[in-house]
Amino acid sequence: MKLRVRRRPVKYARLEVMPDGTVLVTAPEGFDVDGLLERHRGWLEGKLAEIGGLREVAESGFPINGEFYRVIHGRRPKVHERFKTIVFSPTPDDVIIYLKKILREELLALLNSYAERMGVEPGKIYIRHQKSKWGSCSARGNLNFNVRLISLPRTLREYVVVHELAHLRHLNHSKAFWKLVGEFYPDYKHARKELKKWWTIVELNPYWNWLEGGKV
Repeated sequence: MKLRVRRRPVKYARLEVMPDGTVLVTAPEGFDVDGLLERHRGWLEGKLAEIGGLREVAESGFPINGEFYRVIHGRRPKVHERFKTIVFSPTPDDVIIYLKKILREELLALLNSYAERMGVEPGKIYIRHQKSKWGSCSARGNLNFNVRLISLPRTLREYVVVHELAHLRHLNHSKAFWKLVGEFYPDYKHARKELKKWWTIVELNPYWNWLEGGKV
């Protein structure tokens, strides 16, 4: 088990399992880390086993729309839906630009549809390459979406769109915010759990690792 301990002046210790399988403990000086790990051994073993299963899935291809495509190396990026393949060009940036273009077309269609029904009007729409979150909404009403969204099943992308549009009415996660989300995406609790799973899959995926500066 890979263990990382962060000593911070926190009131309560926090135990997390990172997407790469590292167990992260945030605790104050003098806190009994070994005791914490022992008390949560069953939970930890379950989480690590889950990540092991997701790693096997993540290494089965490049995820697009919730499916795993075989990667072919060529001159220009290209998705072949019929054959479930994607061509990767030698330069990661070219692939990212291509994926952003595909994603933008779909997101704009979803945004136009839901914005009208939800009675909101977003500002500028950005597709960014980031490693922190699926999407965000600024105080000015601009929406940011992660290019990683291309990997998700379409129903989960739909949830992310509804979530960010709801922030145009409630720039928080209040009860009113979740009520609005639930009106347009009733199964949002399940979607949130699935997004965590898919975030781990993307983090473990060797092709995304290459696109983000690693090696396949």
